Amino acid sequence: MALVTAVTLTFVHRTPSGVVSFSVKPQEVRAEPGAPPVVKHDLSALKIFNLTLVRLKENYVDPTRIDPKQMLYKALDSVQFNVPEVLVEAFPDRDELVVVVNDQRQTFSTEDVDSPWRLARKLTKVFRFVEANMNSGADLAAVEYAAINGMLSTLDPHSVLMDPEAAREMDVSTSGKFGGLGIVIRMIDKKLTVVRPMKNTPAWKKGVQAGDHITKIDSEPTENLTLNEAVDRMRGDPGTPVTLTIDRKGASAPVRVDLVRDVIRVESVVSKLLDKHVGYVKLKQFSSSTGAETERALDDLRAQGATAWVLDLRGNPGGLLEQAIAVADLFVDAGTIVTTVSGREREPRRAGRGNGDTASPLVVLVNSGSASASEIVAGALKNLDRGLIVGTRTFGKGSVQVLYDNEDGSKLKLTVAEYLTPGDRSIQSLGIVPDVALQRMYVPAKNDAVGDWFRLLPPSRTWGEKDLDAHLTSAYARDTDKPSYDVPFLYERPAAKAKAAAGGDDDEAAPPEDEDADQVDDDEVVEDFEIRFARDLVASASAATRTGLVKQVKAMVGKERGEQDKKLGAALGQLGIDWSAPPANQNEAPTLVATVTTPKAEVAAGDEIVLTGTVRNDGAGPAWRVLARVDSDDPVFEDTELVFGKIAPGETRTFTARVKLPKDASDRVERLGFVYSEGRGQAVEAAPLELRVDAAPRPTFAYGYQLLDDGNGDGLVQPKERHRLRVTVKNAGAGVSEETTAVLRNASGDGVVLDRSRFELGTLAPGATKTVEFDFDVTKALQGNEVVVELMIWDNVLGATASEKLRFPIDKAVTVKDAKGVVETRAQAPIREGAGDATNLVGWAKKGTRFKVLAIAGTWTKVELEPGRAGFIATGKVARSSGSAGPATIDPYWQVTPPAITITAPTLATAAATYDLAGKVKDETHVEDVYVYVSNSTAKIDGRKIYYRSNRGAKTKDQLAFDVEVPLWPGSNQITVVARESSEVRSVETFYVYREDAKTAAK
Repeated sequence: MALVTAVTLTFVHRTPSGVVSFSVKPQEVRAEPGAPPVVKHDLSALKIFNLTLVRLKENYVDPTRIDPKQMLYKALDSVQFNVPEVLVEAFPDRDELVVVVNDQRQTFSTEDVDSPWRLARKLTKVFRFVEANMNSGADLAAVEYAAINGMLSTLDPHSVLMDPEAAREMDVSTSGKFGGLGIVIRMIDKKLTVVRPMKNTPAWKKGVQAGDHITKIDSEPTENLTLNEAVDRMRGDPGTPVTLTIDRKGASAPVRVDLVRDVIRVESVVSKLLDKHVGYVKLKQFSSSTGAETERALDDLRAQGATAWVLDLRGNPGGLLEQAIAVADLFVDAGTIVTTVSGREREPRRAGRGNGDTASPLVVLVNSGSASASEIVAGALKNLDRGLIVGTRTFGKGSVQVLYDNEDGSKLKLTVAEYLTPGDRSIQSLGIVPDVALQRMYVPAKNDAVGDWFRLLPPSRTWGEKDLDAHLTSAYARDTDKPSYDVPFLYERPAAKAKAAAGGDDDEAAPPEDEDADQVDDDEVVEDFEIRFARDLVASASAATRTGLVKQVKAMVGKERGEQDKKLGAALGQLGIDWSAPPANQNEAPTLVATVTTPKAEVAAGDEIVLTGTVRNDGAGPAWRVLARVDSDDPVFEDTELVFGKIAPGETRTFTARVKLPKDASDRVERLGFVYSEGRGQAVEAAPLELRVDAAPRPTFAYGYQLLDDGNGDGLVQPKERHRLRVTVKNAGAGVSEETTAVLRNASGDGVVLDRSRFELGTLAPGATKTVEFDFDVTKALQGNEVVVELMIWDNVLGATASEKLRFPIDKAVTVKDAKGVVETRAQAPIREGAGDATNLVGWAKKGTRFKVLAIAGTWTKVELEPGRAGFIATGKVARSSGSAGPATIDPYWQVTPPAITITAPTLATAAATYDLAGKVKDETHVEDVYVYVSNSTAKIDGRKIYYRSNRGAKTKDQLAFDVEVPLWPGSNQITVVARESSEVRSVETFYVYREDAKTAAK
């Protein structure tokens, strides 16, 4: 087995707040187009699974967490989530597993699963049953990967198996170098846009400019590429050529740029000399050169006159352990930087002679996005009494992972140890607590529109290691640290961002979700409040120790708190809100009566919701700084604030907040609670508000397609031909598709060159159709025996999608001889796109339909369906006619007609623990199956499959009824019903059922 020697400390990106989002994606075999046939993966051999078990036994940090039976259950739960036709029911109380695959069922005893090896033997038996009964075409390697990750999920959030594609990306990100062009790109208004060229790279040397729109990479249009795909196209071996076609502002024609790929070294450090002789160093991640880059930055800034330091670790997710140690060692010259602990083994890493600066004032900026290696640096500088920590509590990842390479290209990332900061202090699930805690507040310039957000309180939901499922706990953890100071501050958009917003390039509707959103360009330092505050703190001090700095900054922190409170009061005063602070002594108490109302109890997706809060003071004394916040498990409403301020005796104050429901909101009941606060702690209560949300009728897309041959005209594919893929899209749903897009992507590799690959179809009403034609050339560079393209159709507003990989085999040419005249069908006749029975069906012609003859191709007659569009009918099914052809009327064939799901939902709110869900699925051709998932973020239920029914062997192939008892947990339960026509054609319906908790229901 190959072991990557570098220890990596990585960060799992957190899920956005609110109800768990859940997407359903089709299975697909990921093979390189045109490559030789891949040997079928032997699922029951469990080669990678067994190797993972060996590594667990030998190296896992906490062997007591290895529970073979629970690992088996979770492995199969992950499989059933990823493979539609598999349903697994675990009965731990009686040591049984029931596995259903399509219409086959088998029970497996788990009583003997008491070791990793017996787990493997049991899983082998289960997989033999699964593989024998599952649908053909599934990626069996992906099934094994899913089982491994399900098993690992019982251990901790960071032990994970990366598939080969993810493993390659990991190699690139941690090496800090790759073969490429040296440009930072983004998708802006659906255009692949250059954000900036990196200095001294091929793109920079060739004059690629910020703002350039890349329209082609070599011969491939970029309009249908995702951002990751575009990056993949531009990466490659150093020394290989690539050509970009660019639209540039002011250029009269597209600009061609011929480039040669080179090794691109991604710099992980950005630095700048700030005012007051403060050197600023931002670390974006810890890659293989971060220590050396940081040392160079310190030397450069010192040469420019820096006498104090701000080290910015905000948003830094981690990286390589050795580089974290190297960075910390630049600022300290004694003590233990970090200790790695695994079982009884300890490996302390001590500081050497600091080659950076160990004697100047230092402030370290952190936030919740600072994780792992960042926390090692911050923890070392804090606990070795070197630097003042400013910001918000860090993520709290105190474990160490090692990467193991597998022969199939996958990688196992396994937690093998925990690290301790100086003093044997673990930050696992706790994070680094700042000495000066910062809290952003937001007050809009006005309060009359949806985008006018207020946020005076810290977010109610925080995200860190402690919020991840199965997070580790440390025996060394001590949650005793508290900030020495806290500074709430009024957020002001930095100058660079304000300028962008004035130009219409930024959305100021809501506070940024990401605390690092101001740092738009990685090479540009945007001086936000946090940087300026850290600069002023460190410039005002002379101490080189944390304890000294804590004492020296006290006056400045107090001054800043006062100034920020005045700013907040002034901003609220502009809106008519008196935010006066309560006096030290007040004998008379207020008595507050609060209500929140909305004009309608039933609203529709896309509506603007007006929440009007009213607070009346019936007491003898004034109330101060009255504030209410919405408590909801829907992120659309969560943390919405209603600000009332001072309320005098006998006075009534109102405040209006506006929230806009997304147009794609699902059917649900919103239960909005309200939590009030008052400056002197006076209790305030208000009844919750209930809203019924009705989803908008959704579009669904049916489509038919035909390959039109502009080469030899036989309707078949041969190299060196040009073709048109004619696609007719029909809105088969009940709702309007407001922004419809159709895209064709090349999935064949070299040898297929698309001309136009994207069409904006605009509005598509129910029942309406639109037709487009995608042009492409098949070149001699094509390898393999088929052309593969992926057709995607979606609605940008409501999120309806349809996609399919279309395959057109390379065929021998059929001789085509021009012909004239008119033919008439002898009976109902199928019309095909080419001269062969295996070509796609276009439609049917009724008996007696006349067509203009264009040519004879073997045993097929080529006829005109409409100008510029031909079809092929078997010659034996037509007869010569003396009549005129006229416009040919055919019954079109729709290759894809998504199933229609009808759901009977008696109520969207209940106090019961289960919900009776019934419905029916109908399709014009075939219903494969139906299955149901349920999620609840509060209960940490993420996409649990609770039902599957196959339509195999049914008398009625085009419909399938279902009836299922859905388990519910308190709060909002997301229920997702999926119906399939095939492995790639499916429909999804999602709605929410709110379950009251027992206490609420009893009232």
